[in-house]
Amino acid sequence: MMKDIDYQLIKRKYREFFFPVLFISMSKYLTSFVDSVLVSAFLGVEKMSAVNLCFPAVCFISLFHGMFGIGGSLVAANAYADHDRQRGNRVFSVTMTGIVLIGIVTALGGTLLRSRIVPLLCSDVSLQKDVESYYSLLVVGFPLMCLLFSLSYFVRSDGSPRLTSYSMLISNGVNLFMDWVLMKLLGMGLEGAAAATVIGYVCGIVFMLTGYIKSPKRQYRLVLPLADGAGTAVRDIGKICSSGFSTASVWLYLMISLQVMNRLILNCCGLMDIHVFSVCRNSVNICYVLFLGIAQTLSPIAGVYAHSGDYDRVRFLLKRSILYVTAAAVGAGLVFALFPQLILLLYRVRDPVSAAYLCSYLRVYALAFPGIGFTLLLNYYFQAIKRKRLSAVITLLEGLLLPVGLSLMLTPAFKMQGIMAAMIASEAVTAAFIIGFLLYDRQRSRTSEERIFLLPKTDDSRLCEFSVRMDIMEIVQAAKKVSRYIEERTDHRTASIVCLALEEMLTGIAKANDAPSDAIDVVLRQNDNDIIISIRDMGVGFDPTVRDEALEYDFDNAMMLQSIASEIKYDLSLGMNDTVIRLSGRT
Repeated sequence: MMKDIDYQLIKRKYREFFFPVLFISMSKYLTSFVDSVLVSAFLGVEKMSAVNLCFPAVCFISLFHGMFGIGGSLVAANAYADHDRQRGNRVFSVTMTGIVLIGIVTALGGTLLRSRIVPLLCSDVSLQKDVESYYSLLVVGFPLMCLLFSLSYFVRSDGSPRLTSYSMLISNGVNLFMDWVLMKLLGMGLEGAAAATVIGYVCGIVFMLTGYIKSPKRQYRLVLPLADGAGTAVRDIGKICSSGFSTASVWLYLMISLQVMNRLILNCCGLMDIHVFSVCRNSVNICYVLFLGIAQTLSPIAGVYAHSGDYDRVRFLLKRSILYVTAAAVGAGLVFALFPQLILLLYRVRDPVSAAYLCSYLRVYALAFPGIGFTLLLNYYFQAIKRKRLSAVITLLEGLLLPVGLSLMLTPAFKMQGIMAAMIASEAVTAAFIIGFLLYDRQRSRTSEERIFLLPKTDDSRLCEFSVRMDIMEIVQAAKKVSRYIEERTDHRTASIVCLALEEMLTGIAKANDAPSDAIDVVLRQNDNDIIISIRDMGVGFDPTVRDEALEYDFDNAMMLQSIASEIKYDLSLGMNDTVIRLSGRT
């Protein structure tokens, strides 16, 4: 196996995705956090519980926009990676149509059934009026929430991560400003907090749609969802849900577990304890922004690379992500453990007795952060490499079975301490299960094809991969090196043709770009009758299948490639140029 790779390209793609994805996470989790903080600051900490008690309803709709957004973008990205644009556009259209309809139906049903839903969210009669005030306007914004978050996954995977970040910044900025206007200036109370959230969604959607429609790099196009028949659309929806459910199901389980814990606290503990739980649950959203940003940056990149069999780069990315999420968890845990007063300043808790009570639980809850971050990251990773059953088991274990089961066992006897113990133990046990499973799989696989992080490690003697800069001399030297490697395994004629194809393609990329330090990744595979060359780069696209008069390079490279290759495919995948060249009958 010839291997001479660096990780410049994948590191660059990771950096490009990280901050936009972080802003998406901010929009999801900081919206609730900002609402709770400002409600507490403007209206009092006792009103903040209404925001937390309504969160199961947010979890319910998040299950759908997460499932359709994550699943749809993964299926569409894989279709584009396979150079199947028609299927990618169809999946995009089915996803957008389906999630908007679901949002509308949920908003109508949630409004008509409000008198029955509010008592389910809150069993304490004294809090039900506040819950209804916040819920009534929040549910109206569900279609907007569905469209904003589902579309953000596609826009990001289509190589426009900055657009998603700007949209989320606008959404959160408007929400923050309108919270101040509606609650502080106009005195609208909890209705103002919910209305501010909805207005933020509107502004974020308008900006994202306008920018994406005008983007010259946009690939996803709306087509008729039923153009290929109802049966095809149904199969697409099934694949979308199957791909996204194991990750998005965390929202379903979170909805159930929060509902159970809220009920247990209201029935078994004091009224102050529901405020403690609200502060802890909302404060951890700060950590979730970092954890989810790292996990969702890893997911699409790892998915595309794993789909093409480039396992080394997937493992490299996963190891870096584990370091990042560990550092984030430890840093956030230290802040919560050493300086819990900083959190209480945001909520403007001034009563010394209440502050001391809240600080004690914030310090304890910090112990859960490493488990939360590690479990979330690995769950997204398993989803990306298509280990759906394992991802589903982990989500079920961490999101439902452990927290609900332990809470039901511990809360009647230990009150609020039982709730805290259940949340911390749930994360620790799940993280231990993941580590144990990975070690067991590696040990078991040593008798056949050894795996690390569930991906094959065994060298493939018919695989050649390397990285090269966009420098003509370096490209020529790399092509000659590959030629010698191929000739040792086949014959001189095959090696010469492979060398020629590589030189023409790589020099074509270099001529189309003026960036000699930028990297090109090359993977070459030998099958029984074919040699397949996969090439990725992030520069100006060199499409060897068409003549592009707008680009300043000769077409000689493309013409030569077309004369020797049996098949050439070019497309964009995650904003990267992705070219596949098949040389048939050469081995």
